Amino acid sequence: MKRTVLPALLLALALCGCAAQTLAETQTTPPPKESAPAAEYDFTILPVQEESIHTLYNQEGYEVRKVTPYEGDYLVEYGYENDPDFSLLAWVFGRTGRRVQLAGRSQFTAYEITGPGEVRYTTTGWDAGTAWKGLPEIRTVWVVGDEHGSIHPDQDWGAIQSYQETTWLDPTQPFSMGTSSEATHPPEEWGRYEQLYDARIDADGLSFSFIPNGDSPEKVVSFFPAATTIPGFSTAFDPEGRIFTIRLYNTCLESGGTGANVDEWLGDYPEDLYPYSFPAGSLGRDSHFLKDVTVAQDGADTVVSTVLTDRAWRFTVETSNLGRDNIPSFRIIFREYDWEMDGEG
Repeated sequence: MKRTVLPALLLALALCGCAAQTLAETQTTPPPKESAPAAEYDFTILPVQEESIHTLYNQEGYEVRKVTPYEGDYLVEYGYENDPDFSLLAWVFGRTGRRVQLAGRSQFTAYEITGPGEVRYTTTGWDAGTAWKGLPEIRTVWVVGDEHGSIHPDQDWGAIQSYQETTWLDPTQPFSMGTSSEATHPPEEWGRYEQLYDARIDADGLSFSFIPNGDSPEKVVSFFPAATTIPGFSTAFDPEGRIFTIRLYNTCLESGGTGANVDEWLGDYPEDLYPYSFPAGSLGRDSHFLKDVTVAQDGADTVVSTVLTDRAWRFTVETSNLGRDNIPSFRIIFREYDWEMDGEG
């Protein structure tokens, strides 16, 4: 009996195998789009489609503002619905669904894809978290690793790397920089008071440093909100005389004693610092880019004016902090026209 059953069972299995092979060979219907399950990351269906990007980001509480396809991948601009001025950028790998955030909450003026996982963008300079307006930022950022997140042994660990270009501004165009309690407040309403500590002509521009205004405890305390920063300032240009003006808001040339004990705030300064004054008038000899540099008090502000030579083509700003984070400073640096950088005119 066993000898009869075994050959029959083997024959039945062989016939089943042939039937399965025949069905597989005659299958002609293509698999449906987005049919592969995602084994990793956040998308449930692969390859990623634009519609699923909108769905996922909306579920996470964001609004998708723009999706740019690139060779099967996507650059996604997104942000919060109640914060329309600031956006984020992310790269989404289409085949795996890997997402890499490229830029934080910024006011973008432009961006472009420059290669796989690589984007060059420019911003207005406003910071979303601190109401700080700095230089417009020009940055190229790229994803580290492939679509699976594998990183080459020679690369530094991290999801992204970036390179920031120096921002060069046209001195004939108005520019403002600094911080305020509210980004919508004009500079003259900024509640921070400073004293000009030093100003001087450099080989390639101007340098300034600042200490607290010593006229009252309230003004001293306003200097230390969390970390000391430079005063808000703006620039202007008069083309007739090529006069370049820097207005330092709520900044004085002279201040007296505080009238109260503020040692806890002034502990890092000399005991005999106040009263303090910086002389108005000329800052000294002319330089390669500047002539007739003068400093003066104008109401609550300090105004620095100079005549720009024809060599002063563009300028940038560098900020720093001296002492133990208690003497903020900045430099305005000029450069000449450069045909390799600026074109042939």
